[in-house]
Amino acid sequence: MNYDIKTEEGMANSVAWTERLFSMLQDGAMWAVPRSGTAVRVYPSKKEVHITEGLRPDKSIEKVIKAMGWTVTIL
Repeated sequence: MNYDIKTEEGMANSVAWTERLFSMLQDGAMWAVPRSGTAVRVYPSKKEVHITEGLRPDKSIEKVIKAMGWTVTIL
């Protein structure tokens, strides 16, 4: 499956994957992204996340979440 967010199909697939993940999480849950060391605190009821960037910041995380229509705060 294509997850290259520089393409329309890849962005759509990335958004769908992240929406499925977030639908399983409760407010205040933490999603850790190993490849970048990023921590994402999720608030599904408000469609909001707080991102704490790790050692290797990955802007694609923010781009995908914003494409979902959610509010992103970088801490």
